[in-house]
Amino acid sequence: GVELASPLAGRPLMYRTEISTVVFNPGNGVFEGLVTFHEGTDVTRIPCSLRFPIDADPEIVVNALLRQAREKRRMSRGVFVSRIRPILLPSRAA
Repeated sequence: GVELASPLAGRPLMYRTEISTVVFNPGNGVFEGLVTFHEGTDVTRIPCSLRFPIDADPEIVVNALLRQAREKRRMSRGVFVSRIRPILLPSRAA
C-alpha cells in the first residue's frame, strides 16, 4: 500500500504567505519578488513584478506584489508557477 507522508497528520492545516526579498530592477523599472503560498502540505510559488518609482513606499510595493500574486493564483495566469506536492512513501510492514 501507499501512505501520504504528512507532518501535519491530526493537526489543522496551516495557511501562510511569504514574500522573498523585494528588489528593484533598474533595467525595466520594476520591483520584483517571489511570493510563496503554504496551504496545508501544498506550496505554490509565484514570481511577481510591478512598475513603481524607485522611491515608492516599501509597504505599498510589498502589498501590491502580494495582491498580484493572489490574483495570478486565483485566475491561474501564473505562467511560471512552481507547485510542490507532498511525497508518497511506501507503507511500512509491522
